[in-house]
Parts: sequence; C-alpha cells; structure tokens
Amino acid sequence: MSNNPRYQHVNRERQRQRWKAQALPCAICGQAIDYTLKAPHPYSFVIDEIIPLKHGGTLTYDNQEPAHWWCNRIKSTHSLTWARHKVHELIQQNKAPQHHNEHTTTPIAPSHWFN
Repeated sequence: MSNNPRYQHVNRERQRQRWKAQALPCAICGQAIDYTLKAPHPYSFVIDEIIPLKHGGTLTYDNQEPAHWWCNRIKSTHSLTWARHKVHELIQQNKAPQHHNEHTTTPIAPSHWFN
C-alpha cells in the first residue's frame, strides 16, 4: 500500500466528487476543466493542495481547489501565485499541451516546459 496520504485518506473520493459537482474552472489557469477526462490527460481534473503537503498543507477541503493535471504538474510544490504566472508564461510561449479537444492519454514530458 502506498505511503502517500492522498491515497490513504478515506474522504478523498468524496472530496473529488464534491469538487466535480461544482464544475469550477482550473484555479491555476482559469480555464474550464473537462471533468470527464482521465489522468494523465493534461486537461483532466485533479485536486490541488493550495499549500502543498510538503510545506505543511493539509488534505482538508479548505486547502483544496480544482486544477488541470498539467497546471498542477507545473505548480508542483510552488506557490499558487508562482504557478499562475508560470502557466500563463508557458501558454504565451505556446508550450502548453494541445487543448482537451484531443482525447489522448499520452503522458506529457515536462522536459520542454522550462527550456
């Protein structure tokens, strides 16, 4: 069994359903989320911890927000402000993955994001 608390938390699926029901846009880039897509599709839904667990954040609803898989990967353990700036910058540089019209499950390699 995984030691990752995200997978051991009994309320995680309830939290995911609660966020899905609200159908909010990505808290990082502000664009709509296609809640039907599955990870690792870059525009699929994930729960982002506003304050990362690494920095003392919790798995509680008040420390969560919906995000795209790709935006959340960019954010990693950085601040929300930093992530919003970086994602916007990558979009402006045409380094964002193709939009969710393409239903692909091919993982996106992060190596080109910061070049």
